[in-house]
Amino acid sequence: MKRALFGAMVIAFVAGCSTMSVNTDYSVDADFSQFKTFQYQNSPNDVEAASPLVHERIVNAIRQGMTSSGLQEVDSEPDVYVTYHGSSTQQLRFDTTYMSMSNWHRPGWHSGMGVTSASTRATTITQGTLVIDIWDASSNTLVWRAIATDTLSQNPERNTSAINRAVERAFRSFPPR
Repeated sequence: MKRALFGAMVIAFVAGCSTMSVNTDYSVDADFSQFKTFQYQNSPNDVEAASPLVHERIVNAIRQGMTSSGLQEVDSEPDVYVTYHGSSTQQLRFDTTYMSMSNWHRPGWHSGMGVTSASTRATTITQGTLVIDIWDASSNTLVWRAIATDTLSQNPERNTSAINRAVERAFRSFPPR
């Protein structure tokens, strides 16, 4: 019984862990040491139209990431432009819980009893993707891209925390070394 309870607790813990993935790529030809200033540039995206508050949180996190990376925000003639695109998809997730009870070791007996059951539950989750692009302003070429994906929540505070974590993790590798 204790083993089954422990197994259920482990499954619940793993299911509750973040599935965030953050990947970055960059142009090997770009001289990132030359980039000192940036300007946020709006791009047409569904996030701003669907949720202006989420859009504002993303833009603020990106600005924080850029300044933390040593760039200064300017109103005109930046070295680089930064923008983002966002999307979400619905996915079906299956969680299976196994329960097992047995009593096989009775002194003097060679018989035993065992009961095993499994229960599967289907849930729909929302998977969000955030793409951050940095463009060289003088050549209008993409020099750096980060792609972050994570499961979204119905809780705005959790989503804000996820946005901040994703952007912070992305900017750990900016500028590339």
